[in-house]
Amino acid sequence: MQKCSVLLLLVFILISCQNKKAVKTGKTSADSTKYYALSGFFNQQIVDVDLHAYDMYLIKKLNGKKDSMAIDKEIFKTYAATFLQKDISAPEMRDRFSETVFHDLSTKSYTLNYRAKSVSEPIQNIDILLDENTNIVKRVFIRTEINHNDTSIVEQCNWKADKSFQINRFSKTVGGYTSNEFNYINWNDRKK
Repeated sequence: MQKCSVLLLLVFILISCQNKKAVKTGKTSADSTKYYALSGFFNQQIVDVDLHAYDMYLIKKLNGKKDSMAIDKEIFKTYAATFLQKDISAPEMRDRFSETVFHDLSTKSYTLNYRAKSVSEPIQNIDILLDENTNIVKRVFIRTEINHNDTSIVEQCNWKADKSFQINRFSKTVGGYTSNEFNYINWNDRKK
């Protein structure tokens, strides 16, 4: 009877030790974390515009002066390329950002937030809003901060799926010069 009790006790201890090891090694490593691949989304949007005959226009404001014009697909692609440069889903980028996910009842979305771990990272923040029922991208917000020589540039990009996007840049030099640039491209958004 004692041998049986000792044997059961040893089996219990062995199982307990194995479970503790599993808990310790059960963390998700940065290598297995998958960030949302924005380049796929943006490329799909660009292809959609390329395949359709949308009436596209650009509204541009530079330091308070406003201009608007009809644009073609090539100009659209030139501006859209800004978004393609801001994909952080590559494996070498993953350990430089932290991800949070929350359900936003006010927008009926799941929001994926990627925040830079370092203030020296050019891309500081990305928010991707997914429809709560379909998980299809509704909007993307990207904030970039760059210091170049004596100029700091904050760029805020906003893509409204299947409709429009904005690229806003705010520049400031050490000497006090400021520049505000607002670019709005619309191809399928009747409501401004």
